[in-house]
Amino acid sequence: MGLFARIWTTIKGWFGIKVSEFEDPNALLEAAQNELREKLKQVRQQAISVVQQKNQIEMMLQEEKAKQNDLNAQIRQALRMGRDDLAEQLMKQLIGVESTVNSLQVQFDQALIASETVKQQVKLFEEQVQAKYREKIQLQTQWKQAQITERLNAALSGISLETSNEAWERAREKIQEKQARAGAIAEMGGVSASLEMQRLNTELSNAAAKDRVLELKREIESGVVRPTEAVAVAVTESQQQVQERLEKIKQEMGEKV
Repeated sequence: MGLFARIWTTIKGWFGIKVSEFEDPNALLEAAQNELREKLKQVRQQAISVVQQKNQIEMMLQEEKAKQNDLNAQIRQALRMGRDDLAEQLMKQLIGVESTVNSLQVQFDQALIASETVKQQVKLFEEQVQAKYREKIQLQTQWKQAQITERLNAALSGISLETSNEAWERAREKIQEKQARAGAIAEMGGVSASLEMQRLNTELSNAAAKDRVLELKREIESGVVRPTEAVAVAVTESQQQVQERLEKIKQEMGEKV
């Protein structure tokens, strides 16, 4: 069973849950990271034990080699002194020490290999733990980004443009209504001016006609009828009235401006 499979089994045992009921990657990653830390701690402790044993064997080997050197020196000294019996006793001790040195040397060589191997293994495992830590950070970032994207999608799915569109349509109708009314007012203003001019012309014509009728009645009553002269007078008065009315309008227009 792989590392993550064991972690997952442990987590399920803690909470008594099914796979489909627990889907928080952060919890999985943190649990995996904690187990890796614990494994690294154990590996380092084991490596320390191996290196410590190598160091102890090395110290023992150095002590036995020192004894070996001392015995060699003592044996030579005894031989110089003619003490062959003492040299023989020292030689027996030397043979035992040499046997111990040879045994310790073999053990030391093995311990040294084991120590170097475990150092490499610890270094490799540390690199793997660091790589897993970086991967955990990357996965947690991706998970966080996925959650943000999911929440954003959920928020956007609940937003409808229908309400906004209705507001736009109402605003557009109000603007168009206002524009149409303004155009109608302007248009009616032009019509009013035209009607006023027509009314003024009609009044002028009616006034001229009344003046001529009155003039003719006076002439008939006086017994003198001068058609040409009467018409000329009536036209002159009518023109004068027209001019007066026009001047009045011009004055009114000037005051408005």
